[in-house]
Amino acid sequence: MTRTTNDKLNLITENINRRKSLDLNNDYVESSSGDESVTPETTRKRSDSKTKYVSEMADVKFHRHSSSIFDEEYVKESQFFGFYVLFWLATGLFMTNTLIHVYFENSLGFLEWPIVMILRKDLIRVGITDGVMFLSIYFVYLIQYACKKRWISWRRQGWVIQAVYEVYHFVFWLVFASARVMDFPWIAKVFLVLHNLVFLMKMHSYGFYNGYLWKVLKELQFSESFLKKLEEDPASLPSKCDLDSTISALKSSVEFCKFELEYQSNATTVTTKEYEFNESTLSESLDSLQEKNVIKFPQNITFVNFFEYTMFPTLVYTLHYPRTERVRWSFVLSKLCAIFGVIFLMISVAQTWMYPLVMECIEVKKLPIWERWSKYLLILLDMIAPFLLEYLFTFYLIWDSILNAIAELSRFADREFYGPWWSCTDWSEFSRIWNVPVHKFLLRHVYHSSISTFHLNKTQATLMTFMLSSIVHELVMYVIFGSLRGYLLLLQMSQIPLVMLSRTEYMRDKKILGNVICWFGFISGPSMICTLYLVY
Repeated sequence: MTRTTNDKLNLITENINRRKSLDLNNDYVESSSGDESVTPETTRKRSDSKTKYVSEMADVKFHRHSSSIFDEEYVKESQFFGFYVLFWLATGLFMTNTLIHVYFENSLGFLEWPIVMILRKDLIRVGITDGVMFLSIYFVYLIQYACKKRWISWRRQGWVIQAVYEVYHFVFWLVFASARVMDFPWIAKVFLVLHNLVFLMKMHSYGFYNGYLWKVLKELQFSESFLKKLEEDPASLPSKCDLDSTISALKSSVEFCKFELEYQSNATTVTTKEYEFNESTLSESLDSLQEKNVIKFPQNITFVNFFEYTMFPTLVYTLHYPRTERVRWSFVLSKLCAIFGVIFLMISVAQTWMYPLVMECIEVKKLPIWERWSKYLLILLDMIAPFLLEYLFTFYLIWDSILNAIAELSRFADREFYGPWWSCTDWSEFSRIWNVPVHKFLLRHVYHSSISTFHLNKTQATLMTFMLSSIVHELVMYVIFGSLRGYLLLLQMSQIPLVMLSRTEYMRDKKILGNVICWFGFISGPSMICTLYLVY
């Protein structure tokens, strides 16, 4: 339904009032890298000193971190660097000893190991499926292109098509990889469902970030055109509207919209020089600012831009990313060696230690429930050490090796894929820095979106974010084990009371105890979850 001029003026007034309240609501922690927390005080100070407006999309910024923690020079110069080297040496010696025993005492060759057989099964079909799944995400680019060509409107049709397609895309590929259709092995299904989630988050961020900019652009175009119309013919103002207040509101709308579009075009990457809005651009027309590339929207909606975004190791779309000057091929080679080396270590641990325990779990599951607990306890204790190794290897493989290799190849400069989670003293800190790309997505598109869209308070938004994350993790467990038990969901939600405990007066200054509690969870949690799903 087309909005009347009066409706649009009322909406602009509502937007202005909401923007004035941003200073009171914008109190999130911006990122996990130790940056300034945006509080009401800092936001007001910033807006008073630079501009009277605050961006509604200032929650996520990108930095020029050319190295992750383990690649930083200060780590290599640290007094504790030897422990890092010791870990890998000890791991290598331990695995060498194990593999030598396996070679002489086991008749199966490496390619005949059950774990390797699972990995090799349907490898080509899985690759083709993943490729087609990747190509299918380009539909969201077509939606934005249609909006750019004015074939459809984002406000009326675009967001509905996007939302429906996101659900369809996720469900279709989830079912396609299941036993009902392709019947891929469980490792392939986990890979595809995780990649499906990555594509879902990328699509959502691309669509709804551009959708927000469409809203701002349309408001700017209306405000500029109606201001010009009022200057030529004040009588064109709808009845019951005051001329002076309407002109003031329209000017305020133009100022904010130009500020927001310029901010998103230039300030989403943090540099050594703080971004400062150039108020002289307020007198220039929108077309002029777009021609000068001061405002980069909607010029960003191109096939090349979307392709680059899909290649970047980020789940949050923006108009301006930090880039490196060149690809360091020696760095890429080192990460590729790390990828294949860690995969080999993970296969060895899984085959040597975990596979026999999994087979034992399958046998124990045949026993009556009351007879399983003693067997379960022994299996759990045996599973802790290998699962902890797999946990650490998985972290290093994905967040340090794979993401860094992709970032280097795509010249993506922000390498803050994780923080020092091993030093966490509470679970809220862990949730922010264990997986920074997902944290940024949840911060913008779940936490803040739930506050702005559903008018939730901070506590409710936090609970909603935690619940959504827990449900997604439980879905992955369902894909692996084929049964819905809720063990992971319950254990992940139990982090909330632990967070509350860590913020009590008693725990506030007990960092060592807090870190011990976190490490107890890291050590026991994954093996407990795995064995629970296998035995019960």
